[in-house]
Amino acid sequence: MKHNECCKKLKKNLDSVTPVKTGVQDLIKKRDPSDIGFQFLEDLSTAYWYSEILFAALELNLFSLIEQRNHNPKSLASATGCKEDHLHRIMKALSGIGLIEQEKGCWKNLPAARRHLLPDSPQYMGNFLLYRKYIQNNWQNITKKLSGDTGRKSTIPSSTPDDYETRNFNYVRAMDELARQKAEEIVRLCNTKVRNSPILDIGGGAGALCRRLLQHTIPGKAVLLELPEVIRAAKILYPNPEYWTGIQTVEGNFLTHEFQPGERFGTILISNFLHIYDQKDAKFIIQKSVDHLHKEGQILIHDYFPDRPGLFPHKGLFYDINMMLNTCEGVCHDSSLVVSWLQEMEVKKIEILDLPSDSSIILASINRERV
Repeated sequence: MKHNECCKKLKKNLDSVTPVKTGVQDLIKKRDPSDIGFQFLEDLSTAYWYSEILFAALELNLFSLIEQRNHNPKSLASATGCKEDHLHRIMKALSGIGLIEQEKGCWKNLPAARRHLLPDSPQYMGNFLLYRKYIQNNWQNITKKLSGDTGRKSTIPSSTPDDYETRNFNYVRAMDELARQKAEEIVRLCNTKVRNSPILDIGGGAGALCRRLLQHTIPGKAVLLELPEVIRAAKILYPNPEYWTGIQTVEGNFLTHEFQPGERFGTILISNFLHIYDQKDAKFIIQKSVDHLHKEGQILIHDYFPDRPGLFPHKGLFYDINMMLNTCEGVCHDSSLVVSWLQEMEVKKIEILDLPSDSSIILASINRERV
């Protein structure tokens, strides 16, 4: 076959391949500089989540095991020596980026995995991809390489047990920077939907969301219920008393906090908080919130949902792995599961809204007489 004919045939084959859209691919698209926002930068900062999932799957030989008919969750967990529930979360993430899919309870490899991730394939690239992991450490030293200062200290917050206050402050500051961006999106999306006061902000960090709602949507007051050390850090971060106008800080853990008899709220915020807990505690948090709403109260749940469609459908799946690795029991709950809990609690008016960025909100309204 002539060279030109070969090229035409190859181009035709390549054109017939439907690319899998992932956050990684989105990063390399040509962008209008004026249109680059915080989500693009956050995706850059979590790009390693994708590679680490791929490396783990190769090291566990998952794609080969699936091809060998170890494709149901139990047999795959047994073959890899992994905990079934943890492995299932990894499999869902691999599914989210188009390498595998689940059909009738069984996993199967998709074309990209069959072509490049099975050792028997003539196009196998597993060893090459794992070599990328081998050179990863040198990339983590890029700042030292550029500066020539081999003794340069890392700017990563200390993780030593005796430096808890510093680590906590760094965490609160970091989360507040994201929360302020998300608060802008939530207020624009819910400007006419969220209207009742007073506000109870559960685990709201430095209060970015309740503060923004007070300024633009809900006149009145807010109660920020947070752990004592988080409130201390927030007051250091924002020492000006004017920043706390209309916001009462209350130290406590919502799971065990005892409210005053008859204390009710117009709007309860559960923002970027529910994923810290397992299903049992997460459901309890929602039930306790419903119990402390007045008769026309609202609950606003902002989180990363693994079953989010549309833009960024994979982010909740990967954020769930992040919770598995960095918390004791954290898990990102499907929005459909959270909605089913609310329905069990006789909450009738429920709306799911996707933010322009990678998270979503569930807005639930109470429309019944309360005791």
